[in-house]
Amino acid sequence: MPRLGKRRALALVLALVLVGLVVFGFADSHFYVHAADIRGVQYSPMDQIYQQADVNGYSIFWVNTREAAQRIEALPYVKRATVLTALPNLVRIDVEERVPVALWRVNGQDLWVDVDGVTMPVASADVNLPVFTDLDGSTVRPDGGVDTQLISSVHELKQQLPEINEFAYDRFNGLQFHLASGTAVLLGKPDGLAQRVDELLVLQGSLASLGQMPLEIDWRYEDGYTLKLP
Repeated sequence: MPRLGKRRALALVLALVLVGLVVFGFADSHFYVHAADIRGVQYSPMDQIYQQADVNGYSIFWVNTREAAQRIEALPYVKRATVLTALPNLVRIDVEERVPVALWRVNGQDLWVDVDGVTMPVASADVNLPVFTDLDGSTVRPDGGVDTQLISSVHELKQQLPEINEFAYDRFNGLQFHLASGTAVLLGKPDGLAQRVDELLVLQGSLASLGQMPLEIDWRYEDGYTLKLP
C-alpha cells in the first residue's frame, strides 16, 4: 500500500477511535454528574448553589464551567464562583461570598450591604452588624445599592470605633452618629467623606486626651468643622 494510503487509513482509524470514545463518554452513566463538592459558603444554601449551577444529570463532557459559574454568581450572597470538573463525573464549586458590613434600614425594610454597596437579604438575625438607617431614602443608588464611599466610611468608622452601633443618613446632615461620649457627629455627604472620617478620628483622639466632650461636631463641609460646647 502506498505511504499516502497508509496515512489516510491510520487517520481514519484514529478518527473512528475518537468517535467511539466520545460516544462511550456520553453513553456511560459513570460520566454523568449527580453531585458536587461545594466549598466556601456560609449564607447560601448548598442545594441552591447546586441547583443554580445546573449541572445535575449532564455528562461531564457537556458541562460548561464558565456558564455554570456565571449562573451561581447571580445568587444574592455570591460575589465570585469557580467551577472545576474532573473525570469521571467530579464537579467542584468554590464560592466567595459577599461579606455584610452593615444592616441597611431603608424604606421600611432591612437589608445586608457589603463594602461595595451591594445589598442582600438578611440571612440571619444572629450576625452582629452596625445598623445604618436611611432617614429619607437618599442613600439608594439607581441600581438599588448604597453609595460605595458612604458604606466604606461606615465600615471604616465601625472598625476604628467599634463601640458605635448605629449610623444614620439624610439629605441635609449626611452621615450622622453619636460617639461613645454622647457627642453627636454630622459628617455630610459622600464627596470627600473618606478624608473627613480620617481627620475626625484624629480629632476625636485629641479631644479625648484633653478631656473635652463637645455636644456636637459638625463636619458636613470640606472647609472645616465647628464644635458645639456644653
